[in-house]
Amino acid sequence: MKQTDWKIIYTEYKGIQKRAINFLFKELSAYVLREAGVYKPYTMPVEKEGAKLFKNNVFISLYKNSKVIQSFVKEEDVPKKGYLVKVMKTEEGGNTVILTAHEEAQLYYAAVSFFDDYVPKYAPQHYSFLMPDLTFNYPLLEACYTNEPDNETRSIFTWGHSTNDYRLYIENMARLRLNEVVIWDEHIPLNMPDLIEYAHSFGIKVILGYSWGWYEVGNKTKEITEQNIIDTKNLAISRYINEYKDIGADGIYFQTFTERNEEMVGGKLISEIVTEMVNEVAQKLWEITPDLRIIFGLHATSVKNHLDKIAKVHKDIEILWEDCGEFPYDYYPYMKKNAFKETIEFTEKLLKLRDGAKVGLVFKGVMMLDWSNFAHQQGPYLIGENHPKVAKHDRQVRANAWREISSQWLKNGNYVLETLKFIKQNKLGKINMCLAGTLDGGIYLPMALCSEMFYNCDDDFGNVVKRVSTRDCISYD
Repeated sequence: MKQTDWKIIYTEYKGIQKRAINFLFKELSAYVLREAGVYKPYTMPVEKEGAKLFKNNVFISLYKNSKVIQSFVKEEDVPKKGYLVKVMKTEEGGNTVILTAHEEAQLYYAAVSFFDDYVPKYAPQHYSFLMPDLTFNYPLLEACYTNEPDNETRSIFTWGHSTNDYRLYIENMARLRLNEVVIWDEHIPLNMPDLIEYAHSFGIKVILGYSWGWYEVGNKTKEITEQNIIDTKNLAISRYINEYKDIGADGIYFQTFTERNEEMVGGKLISEIVTEMVNEVAQKLWEITPDLRIIFGLHATSVKNHLDKIAKVHKDIEILWEDCGEFPYDYYPYMKKNAFKETIEFTEKLLKLRDGAKVGLVFKGVMMLDWSNFAHQQGPYLIGENHPKVAKHDRQVRANAWREISSQWLKNGNYVLETLKFIKQNKLGKINMCLAGTLDGGIYLPMALCSEMFYNCDDDFGNVVKRVSTRDCISYD
């Protein structure tokens, strides 16, 4: 095919649709804008529907806005909460590509899927080799497929100060079809409003996390007294008013003093103390902001034997559970204790605990922080504005660790899929599937595998590995 063969046709260039068109243009340009060894700066036309068509055209639009797409695809064939990708041959020997959805975020995912799923799968074959780089050198193979998420909320938890480039982080999230980020900070970044605005432009919600006693009371050994509980409550409320209330986030997240091994302090159950405190603070915050979304980051270690107390946490508070057993809840992607059956049994208890109230579950195994060298923030800072040399340094330092973690995910990732299938079959209400880790430095195989299974879990793990590992966006070092 020639450089001058391709055109992108759109209906609206704004909001998330604008991001989808930008992504489509950038990715397609890698295949069609240059001839090997020839310096000819050609640009690809991007025009509104109704413009003159080329030999090969990509139509990208919400279904309701495009008469052309409606002529090729029935409305009921496009999933209500998903997307459709359709590739057709034309009588002139060219191709028509349809990327459509009913929702803007899903339209973005349609563009992603065309390059991450269609191109590797339908690449031309030369003897025993598939050659994705040559896909657009030949007429495309016809295909039509749809996709729809199994989990409405697909989130990631990260530490703000470990993020070197927040724009790339958000773009990687969108490519992985993650739609919510929980950012933990000791001091709120000065440019957090910029990050929130950028995330929203991709349809990604931003939840800001801070301590309700995790630092102040202590998460390991410090005693919990009546006075420091009072101080913790006052600080949680004052920090919300002074730092988070008007920043534009989609909610707040907190951790408190449940990341401990003991169940009791001072003769009283931690589960009972924390429930009382959390409910009281939440009520105070709702008096200030009635529609405030509050997410309770709760470590199961100190409360797992007293879930009856945790069941009394206000139903409008979302609980995001951590440390619920071994992998996929464990920091390391190993099956160390052969306790997968017990992990599944505990998961079932959490799903049924609060009569269908929204529950979140944190999967780990991709943390990628060296806790022996962990450095706390020294004060407010600029998130994700580090020099590329800093990002390169961090990427190189962690390269061998990523290889080890990737190998373990290939070995044990089927347990992640089994857990997700169990959750889908047994959930009573909405679920927040959350991945704890960093996307800094690229999209690594474990992150991509987990995100793919968050979106769709009705598959065989071997198929998931095959589909994800062939994507051009995956980083291996």
